Amino acid sequence: MKIYATIILTLILISCKTDPVEKFDKANEQLPVLTRAGIDSVLSQFDLIDFDDLDEDYKEYTQSNGKFKNSLRTEQFYELHGDDVLKYIVGEYRIRNFLSTDAYFSKNEEDYSKDQKQYWLVDKKMLYMMLDLILRLDEEGYNKYGFHVRESHRHPKYNSTKGGASKSQHIWGKAVDIVIKDINNDGKQTQADKTIVLDIMEEIVGNKGGLGRYPGSMTVHFDCRGHRARWDKQ
Repeated sequence: MKIYATIILTLILISCKTDPVEKFDKANEQLPVLTRAGIDSVLSQFDLIDFDDLDEDYKEYTQSNGKFKNSLRTEQFYELHGDDVLKYIVGEYRIRNFLSTDAYFSKNEEDYSKDQKQYWLVDKKMLYMMLDLILRLDEEGYNKYGFHVRESHRHPKYNSTKGGASKSQHIWGKAVDIVIKDINNDGKQTQADKTIVLDIMEEIVGNKGGLGRYPGSMTVHFDCRGHRARWDKQ
């Protein structure tokens, strides 16, 4: 009987354990971030750290002191702590959706209350592009959240691990890969949904960045590199 009682108590404790995301949302009553000013406001809550002032352990771990050092030295990184990563940054997408899912990410996710530090490199022009996509989808009667963020910022080590291009825009926080789901609300995930997104992104990205179309998949890449680029192969 004692064994059964222990099992039941354990199950009760597990069921009562509050999901950290749910707990955060209840405590903060977040609203979707649906303006550029809103994005700027969220970003302004975090300290900006020059590359030279980043923790040496972080630079070594991410291999940022290698061939990318000169290009990264001009960048500034946002310093995040604990559940900062759960804040909405564009629409209802959270900061954690745009981070490298590396050892720092995993350690922080284990227990947000420990206030673990993470660095995030992001160009807000990329976030503006995603915002424009969300607003256009909503305006045209589509599912504005009919996609999920597969990945965005990839520091040099993470980019190499993921098999990214040697000069991938992800390294500088200028790119995002999204996976298209049911955009047209017909209950299916098809290439028609992807076509809707690609047509909109052609207008949004224009000559200001890159658009990876990846035929045969449901993935779309876009970035704010500052000049026009288009490709089909991953």
